[in-house]
Amino acid sequence: MVRNLTVLGCAALLALGLSFGSFAGSITDGDGDGVPDQYDNCQTTANGPTGVTGACNGQEDGDLDGYGNPCDYDANNDGATGLDDLSDTIDNVAITSTNPVYDFNCDGAAGLDDLSDTIDNAAATTLPGPSGLACAGTSPCVAQ
Repeated sequence: MVRNLTVLGCAALLALGLSFGSFAGSITDGDGDGVPDQYDNCQTTANGPTGVTGACNGQEDGDLDGYGNPCDYDANNDGATGLDDLSDTIDNVAITSTNPVYDFNCDGAAGLDDLSDTIDNAAATTLPGPSGLACAGTSPCVAQ
């Protein structure tokens, strides 16, 4: 008798838990980097612990604008990647700067690989992001 009540009680709790779980919604991670999109500062380019782009594995954001380094070639934060960003990146590559704003692949310094990516993005006038952080586009943007 006690065993039957225990089994019925566990079944009821399981059913109740499953019904609440169906209302919880699914967690999406579009770039597969292990960071849910709502907390991901770079939603379409992997920069988290399980999907690494270069050495960017910790949501690196060199200029604290809410956009992760691998999807933010807008170094001066004027809203898009342009010739001014390209010029600044060239200057930083020339001195092998360790400024994280120009280290788009998070390998520790601004290099020719960062410059190449900036050229591609400047040619397309790429916008930063997208980011799931509500404060993206403001500085400093600190995820809650």
